[in-house]
Amino acid sequence: MTTEATPNSAEKDKSGWQYSMIKTRWVWDVALLVSFIIVSIPQSTGLAIHEWASVVFVVPFVIHLILHWDWMKNLPTTFVQKLQASERFNIIWDAALYFMMVFVTFSGFLASEVIFVQLDIDLEVLPFWQQLHDDTSNFILPMLGIHLALHWNWIKKATKKMRK
Repeated sequence: MTTEATPNSAEKDKSGWQYSMIKTRWVWDVALLVSFIIVSIPQSTGLAIHEWASVVFVVPFVIHLILHWDWMKNLPTTFVQKLQASERFNIIWDAALYFMMVFVTFSGFLASEVIFVQLDIDLEVLPFWQQLHDDTSNFILPMLGIHLALHWNWIKKATKKMRK
């Protein structure tokens, strides 16, 4: 007796909610990556586009967190279990990346040179926030690269499923 899936069961697997969730996560993760690249190059887009795109970037970032909420809500339990060092490092790295993203976004908002002017809000931008935003944003790109490397197996599997 073979264990190959019949056409009906293969079709059912592709239409199930888990398959749809993988596709949804993959599409939104790509959208997040593209929007991250756009906001990461203010020299190419100009400061106004950089700042407004950064505000819009919050949407795919929040959606990414929501779509991966099942993984995140299990972190406290998972973390105290006996894990391999690589898995524990992955959890710590993802948390550090999350907090760095929040911090860079917050400091960027406080360092905004365009948004407040365009909204006719009189707010003095302190050089401290600009320097802090510039310094911390330099860490985001390598941190994201490591994040992608740590999740590379999921990316490969999800991409293969998307191609079928």
